[in-house]
Amino acid sequence: MAECEMCGENVPRLIKARIESAVMMVCEKCLKYGTPVEKKREAPKTVILPTQPARPRPQSVSKPAVSKTVSRRESDREMEDTFLIDGCGEAIKSARERIGWTQDDLAKKIMEKKNVLSSIERGALMPDLKTARKLEKTLGIKLIEKVQ
Repeated sequence: MAECEMCGENVPRLIKARIESAVMMVCEKCLKYGTPVEKKREAPKTVILPTQPARPRPQSVSKPAVSKTVSRRESDREMEDTFLIDGCGEAIKSARERIGWTQDDLAKKIMEKKNVLSSIERGALMPDLKTARKLEKTLGIKLIEKVQ
């Protein structure tokens, strides 16, 4: 048995109710002085899945002469034979500056974020095959080499 917080009577069941501005545990008789309080139901948690494949992490200070790119959309054979030129970030930056575009201008043209383009130009991030192809086409430069 539990005691009603309003009248003090011992009853088998209490109901959570809002009476004026207070929330109390009351018996069914005292419930008429307020309104029952329903338990708040938690909304289901939304899970946001990534829409793009994860970008490669920046490489260590000792970089190899040729870096291999990976793209989920390319055939396995093409991925094995496709490499980015050494110093592709510098080539992108010089081509962009030669045209007279800012990083923001180029990022909009290839539909990529400015900070991603900045990381590519610094050499902290290697572009995936799709981005490298967009850069080649937009800037008119060669970034991708196929090894025979």
